[in-house]
Amino acid sequence: MLLLMVGSVSAQQVLTLKECRKQAIDHNKQLKKARFQTDEAKEQVKAARTNYLPALSAEANLMQLISNEKINTNGSFLPTAESEEAAQKGEFTGMSDVWMPGMSLEMNNTSIIYGGLSVTQPVYAGGKINTGNKMADAGLEIAGMSYDLKYSEIIELTDQAFWNVAMVEANIDLANKYIEMLTELEDLTTSMYDLGLQPASEKLKVNVQKNEAELQLMIAKNGLRIAKMNLNQILGNKLQKDIVIKYDSLSSFTLMDLSNGTSMAEHNRNELKILEKQIQLAELDKKMIMGDYLPELGVGIQYTGIYVKDFKDDITFNPMVAAQLTIPIFQWGQGRHKQKAAQLKIKQNQTEFNRTNDLINLEVMSTKVKVEEAFEAIIIAEKNIEAAEENLSETRLSYEVGLNSTTDLLNAQTTWLNAKAQQIKALAQYKVLETSWKKVTGKLNSIE
Repeated sequence: MLLLMVGSVSAQQVLTLKECRKQAIDHNKQLKKARFQTDEAKEQVKAARTNYLPALSAEANLMQLISNEKINTNGSFLPTAESEEAAQKGEFTGMSDVWMPGMSLEMNNTSIIYGGLSVTQPVYAGGKINTGNKMADAGLEIAGMSYDLKYSEIIELTDQAFWNVAMVEANIDLANKYIEMLTELEDLTTSMYDLGLQPASEKLKVNVQKNEAELQLMIAKNGLRIAKMNLNQILGNKLQKDIVIKYDSLSSFTLMDLSNGTSMAEHNRNELKILEKQIQLAELDKKMIMGDYLPELGVGIQYTGIYVKDFKDDITFNPMVAAQLTIPIFQWGQGRHKQKAAQLKIKQNQTEFNRTNDLINLEVMSTKVKVEEAFEAIIIAEKNIEAAEENLSETRLSYEVGLNSTTDLLNAQTTWLNAKAQQIKALAQYKVLETSWKKVTGKLNSIE
């Protein structure tokens, strides 16, 4: 039996809230994807930086000329002219007796190979290189903020599942205490019935209430299994894994600071920061479009050689220095239209930023109201518990001396049960809202 108990304990996984958060962060596939996107953005930044540097390239071309016929030229007598100047002008006066023989040129399978190395360096590209680097930097910042946004969403989801398990466990403990109370009352009514002091109906009332309580306990235990399955899914465990959560008692709480919520959200929320960067990207895109219609200047050095089979058996490499200047002149207003489109994109992003800012302010105020309501619900629940306990104590004493009926005592116990259940629900909800408040104000950035 001892070995079985040890094996059962070792199979369980005991987790604190911090450990649940860490495991959920390590497991979540969407967060892994966001991490990969951040790494990708880092590589894009590195790639953009290389546009400032010279580019070295090698080139090789092979041309194979295929001909089935020879190129033949006929022989002829050379013409005569009165002077060199006349000959250069093509002014010939007659024909000489000097014979120039014809020739035959074999063109079958002639190979031409051309190749070389070149180094190019952009001097001015209309500002597109600098703009491209700024866009890559903004993309990296957006990727990082997207990761933080998903991070906070996972923590909030984990906390909701964790405290839901805690609430169900507390309700099961409460149900067990309630059944103990009903069992004591059942024993008492049975003894009084056996002594002929009460009719059987009084005992049956308690039996019915106890059966109902045991049914509710069974439902609560099933609810705990489902709640743990939900938490296991978030943590990346098998759904049936036996986990035990460890936390401080739900009976203690303090009201969090709810001041300056909207200003903190406007300063910290990653949704707004991402939209700000998207506005910046749209402005940079407009500059990039402008750069397409500005002059571009580049310089380069080439070292090339050519080989022609049967004509040129050796290869001679020759250096060459080149510069290229491109000036766009006329594109039928294409640049102007593209710039207008880019400006409209900026306005779209600005409008979306304003809309999101309004929604976030509404979310902050709504969460603040929920926190205050949960706080008041805890206070009211504590008052109700105090009154219910006093009522139960007095009703029990009156019942024992015959001044109250069994129904009165059952009602008093039910009132106490409902007050305790409301307290548990309010405390668990308040714990979740603590996390939600940090999230809506942009402060939920750690597993602590």
